[in-house]
Amino acid sequence: MGVSVADSGLVKDLLRSLKNRLRPEFLDQHTKQKKGKRHLIIDNKCIMEATEAEQQKIRELISNWHKSTQKDANFYQVLDVQQRIAGTGSLGLERYAVLVEGFGSPDGNYLLDLKQIQTTSLQPYLTLPQPDWSSESARVVAIQQRVQGTPPALLGVIVEGNKSYVLRELQPVQDQVSLQAWDGKLGRLEKLMQTMGEVIAWDQLRSSGRQGSAIADYLIKFAHSSDWRNQILKYAISTSLQVELDYQEFCQKSSILSS
Repeated sequence: MGVSVADSGLVKDLLRSLKNRLRPEFLDQHTKQKKGKRHLIIDNKCIMEATEAEQQKIRELISNWHKSTQKDANFYQVLDVQQRIAGTGSLGLERYAVLVEGFGSPDGNYLLDLKQIQTTSLQPYLTLPQPDWSSESARVVAIQQRVQGTPPALLGVIVEGNKSYVLRELQPVQDQVSLQAWDGKLGRLEKLMQTMGEVIAWDQLRSSGRQGSAIADYLIKFAHSSDWRNQILKYAISTSLQVELDYQEFCQKSSILSS
């Protein structure tokens, strides 16, 4: 890879903080112990209580999945299941935090994220033929494995009837670059945008030429062309203005609701 994100400003700060994190400390942030067994902390912000029916459903889904895929039954023994609230596109869809036995209780437990997947929002606008995926979650997992140099751990596909889910090791919302850490230094934000652009470009090259997608030579030629740049800048400016208007409206409505 032509760029080391570990050497880049805000990204470097994030990776350093994660490198020093130990599993017991991580588990303690999201679970509580009772008689040597961990349970998810319900804070009604990121984790909300799941019904008994929901918990039973997820336990059966994961049990049937690890049997069909010959995964380690002991590792995937479910200890607790609760609803998870995270992301933007996931809101309103089924999403769960799942605590499993892992390599042993209490400090060898693992936290998993089970997320329902729907058809991409870009589907109505696609004009080119698309691969015939067995499920929407299979599409997401396949692309993620091609694009990312190191996909999330324990990545898997679970299908139930006409619904499909992606299972992976839980990545907490705090494991993100903090834009507030720019500390008034514009150069740090510029470096972050450059790093993000380079990472995306490498991801696109890594996954090129698969199932009819553009080959690397075409992507490189496109990147060197200037035809699309003004269009992107114009779109970015108009979108930023709309975001400002949306934020102002949100603040106004929040103020009314809280008064």
